[in-house]
Amino acid sequence: MSATTDTVLYFEELGGPEKLRIGPWPRRPLRPGEVRLRVQAFALNRADLMYLNGEHYTIPDLPTRIGSEAVGTVIEVAPGVTGVALGDRVSTMPFFTPDGVQGDVAVVPADYLAPADDRLGDAQACSVWMQYLTPYLAFVEVCRLRPGDAVLVTAATSTAGLGAVEIARSLGLSTIATTRSPGKADLLREAGATAVAVAGTDDLGRVIAEATGGRGVDAAFDPIGGRSLADYVDHLAQGAVVLGYGTLSDEQPEIPVAAMCRARAVFHPYSMFNHIDDPRQRRGAVRFISDRITTGELTPRVDRVFPFEETVEAYRYMQSNQQAGKIVVTVP
Repeated sequence: MSATTDTVLYFEELGGPEKLRIGPWPRRPLRPGEVRLRVQAFALNRADLMYLNGEHYTIPDLPTRIGSEAVGTVIEVAPGVTGVALGDRVSTMPFFTPDGVQGDVAVVPADYLAPADDRLGDAQACSVWMQYLTPYLAFVEVCRLRPGDAVLVTAATSTAGLGAVEIARSLGLSTIATTRSPGKADLLREAGATAVAVAGTDDLGRVIAEATGGRGVDAAFDPIGGRSLADYVDHLAQGAVVLGYGTLSDEQPEIPVAAMCRARAVFHPYSMFNHIDDPRQRRGAVRFISDRITTGELTPRVDRVFPFEETVEAYRYMQSNQQAGKIVVTVP
């Protein structure tokens, strides 16, 4: 591409991965507070699929780029930006603007950059923030959970689910994790789950009762939607918070009102994006996660890496729900 265009992933109409295109995109001047990166790798997130389908609360202004998690080298800095220099290796925190990061070059607000830890290769370095910020902000800022509290993580082998199990362990919480795959139960225990329930095999209510001494869970981290809540609503502790952050079932959550009232529980429609733009919350979360990346207490798990020209196939793979960890694309 010429100096005035970049090669990026974009879409011109809503739909599935088949709507994605790789091609030239005009390079615009930086605005105040922005940084331009040469991208080495980027990670896919389910929020990207929602954005592509027009299901995310951020509505695309077509045509648009896509994606918010990448690792790369700083190649241009807007005047007045401090703390970032040419040549720095940085990773991007999730943000939603028309300037997605999935391409060979990306423009990112400087406030949403963090130094990429030298201990991590490119695939891991672009896989940190969505999976750890999402549960951290939910557990700390929304639920105010304390050491010894119990949390239920459903669909726990998803990227955010694995991140939630690891963050819960770091916060001193006990965790009941669910999975549809018996073969992934050991993975969840290795990540720090106190107990694991295999859907269709284990009685989730019994597993929760045994793990919590009958008290129930103080929070549920649930991306499933539909009737998922009915499986555990009778095993919520008094004052519990149910964090609904997705609709993997393709159905909006059904709320069993009477049972929620008995537990004095609250259903909280949750998005990490409603918290990451608060500087105090963002700084606290980044500090907590960065410290634990440095010590090795948190280690991003990468499921599969695709080359840039196979990005559409990478999205199809994410749709299959086969992964246990991040799906990453490397950029030549």
